[in-house]
Amino acid sequence: MSIMRSWVVVILAVLSGTTAAAGDWEMLSGGTDLSGWRVLGGDWSIQEGVITGKAQAEENCWLLWNGAAYADCEIALEFRTPTPTNGGVQFRSHWLPRVPLKEGGKAEDAPKQMYGYQVNVETRMRLGTGKLIDENGRGTLAETPMAAAKTLTQRGWNTMRIVARGPVIEVYLGEVLAHRTEDEKYLKGSIALQVYGMEMKEEAVVQYRNVRVKDLGREGTWRTLFDGATLSGWKIWGEEEWTVEGGIIVGRSGPKKSEGYLATETQWKDFRVRAQFKMLGEGNFGLFYHSTITLRDDGYPVISGLQGEVEPGYPSKTGWVYESYKRGWLAEPELSQVGAVALQPGEWNELEIRSQGNHVTTWLNGVRVQDLVDAGQQLFEGSLALQLHTGGVDGIAWKELFIEE
Repeated sequence: MSIMRSWVVVILAVLSGTTAAAGDWEMLSGGTDLSGWRVLGGDWSIQEGVITGKAQAEENCWLLWNGAAYADCEIALEFRTPTPTNGGVQFRSHWLPRVPLKEGGKAEDAPKQMYGYQVNVETRMRLGTGKLIDENGRGTLAETPMAAAKTLTQRGWNTMRIVARGPVIEVYLGEVLAHRTEDEKYLKGSIALQVYGMEMKEEAVVQYRNVRVKDLGREGTWRTLFDGATLSGWKIWGEEEWTVEGGIIVGRSGPKKSEGYLATETQWKDFRVRAQFKMLGEGNFGLFYHSTITLRDDGYPVISGLQGEVEPGYPSKTGWVYESYKRGWLAEPELSQVGAVALQPGEWNELEIRSQGNHVTTWLNGVRVQDLVDAGQQLFEGSLALQLHTGGVDGIAWKELFIEE
C-alpha cells in the first residue's frame, strides 16, 4: 500500500469510525393495534401486547414489520401455540414475486411469497421448533438439538433469541444455543411472523409477545467514500454531469449524452463496497471496480474494469458482473432466480460487491445475486467508478457509499 493511500485510509477511518455500536431495543409488539405491521394473509390481531395469528387449513400467512430492513441484528420474543401447530419468525426476509415467473408473465403481476431466513415454530414434533430454514429456497439449514428442545413447552410461553452478525446466525431457545450457522445468501431484510395451517384439519393459531429487535449495524470496519457535501476523493471522466445535491451524488447526461464516470482517486484490490442508488428513469448504469480509465483524443472515456450492473429492467440484471470491452458477462444473468426480482423499481436500492482475489460475490438489497470464482480474471486492482452509460439520460442518484478492506 502506498504512503498516500495509507494516509487516505487513516483519515477515512477517523471520519467514519469503525464497527457500528449496538443500538437500543425496539419493541415491535407494544402497541394497542397493528400499526407498523402489514397483514399478508390470515387473521392477525393484538390484545394486551399479544399478537395472535390465525390461518385456515393449508393457508400460509405472514405479518410483516414495515419498519427498517435490518442487516446485523438481535431479535428476541416469546411464542406459544394454544393448539400444536406451525409458525415461524422471518428475518433478513423479502416479500417478492414468486420465481420463476410463468411464461409471458410480468413480475409486477405475479403472486408474491416470502424469501429469507426463518426460525421455525413447530410444536407438533419435539425437534421441530428452532430449525433454521431458507424459506422457499434450500429448506432446512440447521436442525434443533435435543438439549435446546428440552427448554420448550408445547402449549405454554417459550422464549427465542436470534443473533445475526455478518454470515453468522445464532439461534437460542431459552438460554440454550440451539445452533450456530454460517450462511450469506441473505445479508439484510425485513422481520415477519408466520402462522401456517400446514396439514391442519382445523384453524392454526400462533401467538407472539415481547417481540423486539436491536439493530447492530453492519459487521466490520466500514469507511465512507463520500463526505456528503463534495466530490473530494473522486474524479470526473468524460463530459457528463456529476453533482452533489442535498447530500446525494447525482449523475446526468450532458449535451453529448455519452459515456461518463465518477471514479475514486484511490485504488483497491480486495474489498467489500456497498452503496445505495436510485435510478431516476430509463438508462443504464453501474458500479465499476478494479478499473482504469483513459481518454480518447475526442475526450471519450474508455474504461478497463469489472462492473456490477445497475439497470431498471424488472426482472433485473442488477448485481450481475460485466467486464467492459473484453469478456462481457462473467456469467449470463439468471432472471429466474430470486435476486432478479430483489430490485425495488423507482425506490432506493442497495448494491454490495465483495472481491477477494478472483472470487466475486454481489448482493442486491441484501439478496445474493452472484457468487463466482472467475477463472479468467485479469484485473485485480483499480478504482471504483460510478457509471453513466450512453443512453442514461434520466440519470441516477447515489448515497451511503462505504468500503471495507
